[in-house]
Amino acid sequence: MKIILFLTFINLGSNFAEAGWVRQSTPVNTNLYSVNSHHGNDITWACGENGVIIFTSNGGSNWFLQNSGTTADLYAIVFMEISGGPVFACGENGTMLYTTNYGSNWISINMNTNKTLRDISDFRFVAVGDSGVIFRSSNNGMNWVEVSSPVTKNLNAVSGAFSFYAVGNEGTVIASTNLGQSWNVLNSGVTNDLFGVPLFGNRDIAVGQNGLILRSSNFGINWYSQNSFTNKDINSVEYSVNNTSHIYCAGDSGIILKTTDGGISWGTQVSNTIENLNSIFFYLDDTRGFACGDNGTILRTTDGGGVISNIKNENGLNISGLDNYILSGNYPNPFNPVTKINYELRISNYVTIKVYDVLGNEVATLINQKQNAGSYEIELNARLAPASRNGKQGSDLPGGVYFYSLFVNNEFISAKRMMLLK
Repeated sequence: MKIILFLTFINLGSNFAEAGWVRQSTPVNTNLYSVNSHHGNDITWACGENGVIIFTSNGGSNWFLQNSGTTADLYAIVFMEISGGPVFACGENGTMLYTTNYGSNWISINMNTNKTLRDISDFRFVAVGDSGVIFRSSNNGMNWVEVSSPVTKNLNAVSGAFSFYAVGNEGTVIASTNLGQSWNVLNSGVTNDLFGVPLFGNRDIAVGQNGLILRSSNFGINWYSQNSFTNKDINSVEYSVNNTSHIYCAGDSGIILKTTDGGISWGTQVSNTIENLNSIFFYLDDTRGFACGDNGTILRTTDGGGVISNIKNENGLNISGLDNYILSGNYPNPFNPVTKINYELRISNYVTIKVYDVLGNEVATLINQKQNAGSYEIELNARLAPASRNGKQGSDLPGGVYFYSLFVNNEFISAKRMMLLK
């Protein structure tokens, strides 16, 4: 059983006039497909239809159209994480452009293909595109070599930071363990088209068609879906800091989702637009970010997108019911072998607390009975884990990450993370 909770987080410290996502004035009304910042600072580019590239050097107060030298649709623009920080853009008919002077000049590279290129990794110079095409550069993008691809489906996004993986149509996921020189197919378990992976992805998340958020906790060996509470296509995903806790997603009809706990809980943010959003970008910062979309849409936030709302859990329990139950963090955490978990009931009810491993497998049941209102403490001894649904009594849990979840009348209420050291 896998647990997803939909919560609300409130940001009280932002300036009211600029709170949340603010639409900026741009010089174009064409669809924009990608946005990227120079080390997350005020220098930012976006690209889109008909070779459009727009640029700001002041955080979006003013945007200017740059001469890309092409009319091909451009689907990705990235600031490369190397000395000198060149910026690359790719798109229709094998188009590949770069600049080393902030876009004053864009230079075209001959890729020897007419296949559309959909994305470039911000690290390690890997580009992917239609019909499964994969290119790799070993000289900072000056020359590209096509490498053998194990798929023929369109590849829409690639990550090359902590690990190499790419996603595409009909649930396609591929990975490389040798810096992109060769690739193998991973079983995603879905047939939805996949559109996005984060810059700092670690074969752990992808987003796509019909509201799909696809997650893995074992580097892509197994994947599972999280409930996004939307059937809109999710086109882009990004970590806002260099870890897996703060994540943003953007998609059709202006939808923006955010989690601050690695996806245990997701909520929506007000984007102030109904345009399809095709790209979202943060860089090591949970305050400043950009999103772009159709009809020249550019959004900017300086407060992490503001309030997160839509309060419900996977089972449809109204958040007002959650106010009656509080699940606290365990102590100590990390632990070996004993930790204590505290929880509070404000009304009498039937209570269950279960423990799960990172794959979502139930490994222990700590309490399963009706309890009166009050504060409670329960102990988990990893060497004598209570019986779970698999019937194992007194099992010795291996070291690793676990989650403990509180249920009331078999309705999921909350979950917390803990680490067992061995």
